[in-house]
Amino acid sequence: MRIELRKLRAAAEMLFTHCEEMGYESVEIPHDYYWMVMEPECYDPYTTPTKEAGLGLGQLSDDWSEMEDMLRGEDEPIGYGLVWLSALLRAVGEQVIG
Repeated sequence: MRIELRKLRAAAEMLFTHCEEMGYESVEIPHDYYWMVMEPECYDPYTTPTKEAGLGLGQLSDDWSEMEDMLRGEDEPIGYGLVWLSALLRAVGEQVIG
């Protein structure tokens, strides 16, 4: 599978525009911690994740703090930022669909 970043960016823009048209300027997230499964275990549906195999806790407030630091220019964008962003997008999406 190949994902073209240009198309992914366009799709994200369409989705954010849709949220704004629904009246969302911000989204309240009622939880902070979440389960995360690190790669490559998260892509192996035949194995139950364990702590030893990459199961851990993520924290949305920490992910958001990383994004804010990047936006303020305090940190440079890094590839792992997409992982933090993905956790935030999932949480926002789950709240928007209610």
